[in-house]
Amino acid sequence: MKILAVADSHGSSIPLTIAERNLDCFDMVIFLGDFFDHEDKEYEEQKENFLKVMKFKKVNPEKVKILIGNHDANYIVPELYGWQYEHETEIKKMILRNLEFIDLGFMAGKWIFTHAGVSGIWFHNQLKNDGFIIQDDKVPDIQFSEEFLNQYNDRLHNGDFSILRFTGITGYGDEITQNPLWIRPGSLKLAAVSGFNQVVGHTAVPDEERIQKKDTDVLLFLDSLPFNRNVYAEIDTETNQYEIKKFEDPFADW
Repeated sequence: MKILAVADSHGSSIPLTIAERNLDCFDMVIFLGDFFDHEDKEYEEQKENFLKVMKFKKVNPEKVKILIGNHDANYIVPELYGWQYEHETEIKKMILRNLEFIDLGFMAGKWIFTHAGVSGIWFHNQLKNDGFIIQDDKVPDIQFSEEFLNQYNDRLHNGDFSILRFTGITGYGDEITQNPLWIRPGSLKLAAVSGFNQVVGHTAVPDEERIQKKDTDVLLFLDSLPFNRNVYAEIDTETNQYEIKKFEDPFADW
């Protein structure tokens, strides 16, 4: 499967532009979440972009995946809070109206796509929270799989937001226990589930740090700074070939 992955937009139209211009060249296009908040786009731009992305998904239901980010989950998880208090109610309604089209993650072959990354420690703790009997606290005999990820997606669609809860104490998320919406690159590199490559957004990193490895597994970090939002990845899940690119069009976000 040939996949195009675009990262956090926070209201920028560039990730959607990348997706629209390249849709016919790929089997799947994945948006890695975070459609709301940030300092470089006004709320009306964020709202318009989110609704356009959802329309793009509905017109291309089999080819487009929309993933949830922490800046989206903040508006629907009761114990979290949104940055834009004056628009919190409207954002929540928009997300809930489209919840059936929004996933926690997607898997193809040995590739996992989430907003921030899947920690093996988080998965282990999640299994215990869900009532699984874990024989070994260090090396669980139950391994992460597409079946588990699909179960988590179903729970999200059905309004169970427990899977989105913040699972750390620092507020920033740089902890190996953190969930797939919040974990930061340093912790993900330490604790990423073994045997899988991962593609994430969430945290802007320098270009030289966009491709990292945990043992033999590849970690791709696509988030970029405000006023850019132009980094994307092309992945072939059959050959495991990948490339990170930058979209260059000075008129794309006008």
